[in-house]
Amino acid sequence: MAEKVLVAMSGGVDSAVAALLLIEQGYEVVGVNLRTWDYEAVACDTRKKSCCSPRDVQDARDTGIHLDIPFYVVRIEKAFKESVMDRFVLDYVSGRTPNPCVECNTFVKFGILFEKARSLGIDRIATGHYARTHAGKRHSIRVGRDNRKNQAYYLYGLSQDAVANSIFPLGDMEKPAVREIARRHDLVVAEKEESQEICFVPENDYRSFLKRQGVEFQPGYFKDRDGRILGKHSGKENYTVGQRKGLGISWQKPLYVMSIETNGDVILGTDEDDFMREFYVEQTIYQALGPEDFSGEIHARVQVRYRANPVSCVVSRAGSSDKIAWNGKPEGDILRVRLLEGAGAVTPGQSAVFFPSVELANAHDLPEDVVLAGGVIQKT
Repeated sequence: MAEKVLVAMSGGVDSAVAALLLIEQGYEVVGVNLRTWDYEAVACDTRKKSCCSPRDVQDARDTGIHLDIPFYVVRIEKAFKESVMDRFVLDYVSGRTPNPCVECNTFVKFGILFEKARSLGIDRIATGHYARTHAGKRHSIRVGRDNRKNQAYYLYGLSQDAVANSIFPLGDMEKPAVREIARRHDLVVAEKEESQEICFVPENDYRSFLKRQGVEFQPGYFKDRDGRILGKHSGKENYTVGQRKGLGISWQKPLYVMSIETNGDVILGTDEDDFMREFYVEQTIYQALGPEDFSGEIHARVQVRYRANPVSCVVSRAGSSDKIAWNGKPEGDILRVRLLEGAGAVTPGQSAVFFPSVELANAHDLPEDVVLAGGVIQKT
């Protein structure tokens, strides 16, 4: 009897081809689409371009019909709002930069997918992520073959059980080859464009979204790192750490946002000012290495933003705390990170994902592109 696998079908080309490949490999495939928000709500403008739209649900359903597989739509609006949308708002209000795709992938979708799978008597799930897995002393995510689609960054938070029971059929493929397969099999999504937007923030207009959620923008001052006032602004929620464009202030040198204070002050710096060289990561989740491996200083590489290249660092376990963080979760294990080279703006609220150095990979018999651990960059 063929092994069953539940495939998350978003309505895009990647998940459609993932389902197709698994069928060709002999799996019995069941498709599921996760409905993340209420399309009938008054505040939802479905005319605007975004992912996870009614069109995406229909495309996923049509793909399921074309592939002749069972297909389900699972409503997860409440969990999505509480874990992703509310966290998005909270991050901006508290002066952090949200990372909703990590929250959604790791803490909502995979959990709900496994729950649905096991209700159907299915042990394994699959997605269209460009990632791979590695089974050594522990289970971990590896970077996908397509360097332009490094989605391992979004998956650092998967548990050992989740990694062990996840399949990523596109992990060894590149995007053009995926599209060619879709064309060859006449999939309705073969030419569908990718959405680069946050699904619940159409056209990336996050300011309008925050206002619709009742956020009152807190005005304050632009200041330099020495506390001198450079100007006024209409709301700290308009800015994120590292931002350079749209500051609305002229200066003799280009400025960027260094930090955002709870009192409304936005601290600006120039390229001559140092970016953060040391920072802490909370709510750590371990993959290829366990907490005992971080008891002393280890040389690794850290990625602090999606599409950023990992840079050399020294990382060690700084302790553990039961204190509840701003997002309602315990701070958990805390890692101290010392950068050995520039990483650009290290942004509180974003994820820091660790990969091994060459020496560390050799010492632990690991691939160099495997996820060691990851967590949330603390606001200091």
